[in-house]
Parts: sequence; C-alpha cells; structure tokens
Amino acid sequence: MSHPNQPEYFTINSICPHTGDVSSIGIFEDMDAVAWRLKRMYTTCGDEYRVECHHLSTASAECEAHTEQQVSRAKHKMDQETKENKLKEYDEWKGQIKTDLELPNINAQYQTVEAA
Repeated sequence: MSHPNQPEYFTINSICPHTGDVSSIGIFEDMDAVAWRLKRMYTTCGDEYRVECHHLSTASAECEAHTEQQVSRAKHKMDQETKENKLKEYDEWKGQIKTDLELPNINAQYQTVEAA
C-alpha cells in the first residue's frame, strides 16, 4: 500500500473500440480478484480494458488534508508578498544611488615626477 491506513480497491473499466466510451466492469478487493475476473471475461482481439487502483479515504482525513493545504497556500502567499515587498524596496533603494558619481583618483598621491 502506498497510502497508510487507506485500503486499496481496484476497478476494471472496458473501453469501447468504436466510440471510446468507458464502462465499469466491477470493483475488486485485490489484484487476484481482478485477474480472475479478467480470465472469466469473453474477450476478442482489440478489446481494451483498464485496471485502476483507488484509495478509500474518510471525511476526517480529507478535512485534515484540506486544512493543511489551506495553511500551506496561505504561507506561500505571505512568502510571495514578502518577496515582492523586498524586491520593491531594493528597486527603490537602487534608484536612489547616484550613477554619475566621479570616482577619486586613488593613484594621485602616489604619482611621481617624470624626469625631464
């Protein structure tokens, strides 16, 4: 089982080769039951069947997952707003920096007199 405390149920679905319509053949407890049902069925060349696995969930488990999801979304939204505010502050700060500043000549005090 890939989901703890949730039983798995399997379904067999038949797909019509002409229209693509899906018909449910049955719900089964395990793959052995699926295999035995497939052996019982009359099939012809070109028949298509789909076996799907479903997990049975309770309302309390879904409620808990929904609450966790809402908390996660709210946290993500707050993080995004904080990030946008910081970027906006940075852009404003960056706009205040003077770009036409003339840098001092740091080598001026070390210049030597050329020999004439």
